[in-house]
Amino acid sequence: MSPRPRTPPPDRRTLLAAERPTEELSRHGRHRVALGFPSTYRVGMSNLGFQWVYRLLNREEDVACERFFHEAERGTRSPRTLETETPVGAFPLVAFSISWEMDYPNFLTLLQRAGIPPGEERTENDPIVLVGGDCARINPAPLAPWVDVFAMGDGEKLVPVIGEVLRLEQSRAGRLERFSSSHGFYVPALHGGRAEAAHEGKIVVQQFRGADGPAREPPHSTILTPHTELSDKLLIEIARGCSEMCRFCWSAYAMAPQVRIGAERILEVAARNRPLTSRAGLIATAVGDHPEILPILKGLRDLDFHIALSSIKIDAVTGELLALLVGQGERSLAIAPEAGNERLRRAMNKKVSDEMLREKVRLIAAAGITNLKLYLQVGLPGETDPDVLDIVRLVDDLRGILLEEGRKRGRLCTLIPSVNAFIPKPQTPFENESLEEPLELTRKLALLEAAFSKMPNVTFRKMAVVEAVWEAYLAKMGPESRPILERAAEGVPVRRLIRDHEATMRPVIRPGDGAAALPRGAFDPGTRKAAPWGFITKR
Repeated sequence: MSPRPRTPPPDRRTLLAAERPTEELSRHGRHRVALGFPSTYRVGMSNLGFQWVYRLLNREEDVACERFFHEAERGTRSPRTLETETPVGAFPLVAFSISWEMDYPNFLTLLQRAGIPPGEERTENDPIVLVGGDCARINPAPLAPWVDVFAMGDGEKLVPVIGEVLRLEQSRAGRLERFSSSHGFYVPALHGGRAEAAHEGKIVVQQFRGADGPAREPPHSTILTPHTELSDKLLIEIARGCSEMCRFCWSAYAMAPQVRIGAERILEVAARNRPLTSRAGLIATAVGDHPEILPILKGLRDLDFHIALSSIKIDAVTGELLALLVGQGERSLAIAPEAGNERLRRAMNKKVSDEMLREKVRLIAAAGITNLKLYLQVGLPGETDPDVLDIVRLVDDLRGILLEEGRKRGRLCTLIPSVNAFIPKPQTPFENESLEEPLELTRKLALLEAAFSKMPNVTFRKMAVVEAVWEAYLAKMGPESRPILERAAEGVPVRRLIRDHEATMRPVIRPGDGAAALPRGAFDPGTRKAAPWGFITKR
């Protein structure tokens, strides 16, 4: 049987006709910004950070922001904005929101198609290229050859400065100089490859403090559309950062302290937008960690919203919370045990015992949830084969609980263990750990797949090992990555890149194997300066 032909993405007119703004944005402004997302419209418009920055830029006096995306089906066509079909290269400022390292090749491809040369070749007639988003503040080093300005911190803190710089009647060089003198902006050409010329050799991330949270305006969807992964769903951020402090998690450490928005402000936004949609999604690293989560959920229920939670902290699972979700039709939930036993969870600062996990899963099953996803990892620091087998034991144990509770109520329950490779991330206590050897990752995932295939009502999902190697390199690479990224942007397959550049990539993904390794405990600010991201700090 021949494969089903792929459905082409909707055209520009179809996309614009389906959009419903939650705020009327001015389309008029002398100072124009093209805001790009290095993936498809469907993915980009599902990203709340991208949508929120789009709103903030259009709120700036005399600034008009238009969007563009990476649509692979359009071949080599020069990217144009969605709103007016203006070529991206015609804008004085081209900004990108990048949240995932795997999108770096798409970012380079968009620049090439737009006719924007690398940084050292730009002239007065070329746009300023600015990059913000999580990747800018994690590790800007690999993109520095193509980026004029990195915006490092919360958009609410940085967008007003961008608006101010745009309104300056200055040359391109003058605007870059102004960015370089502003906190939270890294300008490689002026600050140096390691920010040597920045104040005290550091770039200070601009972000909210914990006390700023209660009265903040909750970031929420700027545009509702059915053409996203989260069709017509009003996304509302209820907290930024995480109190869990798992040692592998970038957002917990780099975004600390956690900033929680008050329930009253969240429900104001929901009520105002209720005429536009009946679907709401709460955004936070740990949704259930919010001290007012029950009032928020009850308030949304009273507004007749269908509520979705991407995942919930295990210790935040309660009968009352589950009743609220199940009462409005939710039947799926995700939790993150991360490891198969308590020893490894303690090592990563995951405060979940096996007893607590069993207790919470029984609550989940008894409440009427019929699809439970478990986020797990293999290749964790200190992991042994018995630890991997403990994942099998754990899944089988929890499967038994789900089936026992399901039989009482006459329904089948499905358990979905989703297993990723541990990826060491910058700015975490595990930043200098090594990615597990690819052959070992392959063996461990195969072991799990063989075991889970014999378990009824278990659906196993795993990360491709080649993707793990690529992501681990992208996360921690430095200036040496330029030729590799350029080849990736040309469309060279990842497997070939890994094979051809193994000698360059291996010291990055397995720093413990050679002399290039940072010292143990490199997360200590006093010893981590050698890292490509070592010049990033917080207030």
